[in-house]
Amino acid sequence: MGGDADRKASSIPGFRILGKLGQGGMGAVYRAVQESLGREVALKVVSMSAAKDPVFLERFFREAKSAGRLNHPNIVQGIDAGQTEKYCWIAMELVTGGSVGDGLKKLGRYTEPAALAIVTQIARGLLHAHEHGIIHRDIKPENFLLDSKGTAKLCDLGIAKAPADPGLTQEGRALGTPRYISPEQAQGLDTLDGRTDIYSLGISWYHMLAGEPPFDGPTAAAIMMKHIREPLPPLTPKCPGLSMPTALVIERMVAKDPEQRYHDVAELLQDLEALAAGKPPRHAARGVHNRTPRGGHPH
Repeated sequence: MGGDADRKASSIPGFRILGKLGQGGMGAVYRAVQESLGREVALKVVSMSAAKDPVFLERFFREAKSAGRLNHPNIVQGIDAGQTEKYCWIAMELVTGGSVGDGLKKLGRYTEPAALAIVTQIARGLLHAHEHGIIHRDIKPENFLLDSKGTAKLCDLGIAKAPADPGLTQEGRALGTPRYISPEQAQGLDTLDGRTDIYSLGISWYHMLAGEPPFDGPTAAAIMMKHIREPLPPLTPKCPGLSMPTALVIERMVAKDPEQRYHDVAELLQDLEALAAGKPPRHAARGVHNRTPRGGHPH
């Protein structure tokens, strides 16, 4: 987003821009002051080209509604949203500690205890979202923000979808980020439930420990095909000293077949909390077979 968009952002009524926090293909995020309350916020403003796309606009305001209806310490709080002239914006809770994706670029990888603490907090936020009928569908390290106290917060509900929502894209189109996408999501299936987020959280956890995601390739299609067909590369050789219980929990989270994953985030949290307490996870090894289901496709 160039100078024209920056000037547009600076003219949003009720907000005073302090500086730019980040830049993406579809827009930028600014640090701003909400003048009515005198508090700092993160202000996401879409680019002029994206604002002309009605499908993107609907998804953009879906993010605002999704974030606004959720109230949890591990989810970035939505504050306000609006549209002026040919651009639109979302004001959100300001989280200043950077993302786990940023941390991976700086650190290379996270220690087992640090990764577990972050994943557990993100899982708590996910449980809250799922209890409100919202599936995130784009779980990845870049969407795990850390505040100044180290609290992890889930952000970017831009493609989140309530089960009863109509789809915003052509049938069969995959949404999400290829390196973390679930097999069923990679296939463009529309019958997704919370287990797609569990898979992506497991892949994110793998990346945090190994320093690299398990599947990569030259194109998005090549990476998604690996999620569908290839077994998970063993984590232990990439992460010497990793405890077997942690490896087992991740293995169950990323089972190809959703039926072989944790049934829901509540069940996953029981095992995450057991790991933190030094106890064996109760559900990790139950029925886990990280292979492609019969017929070559996840159920």
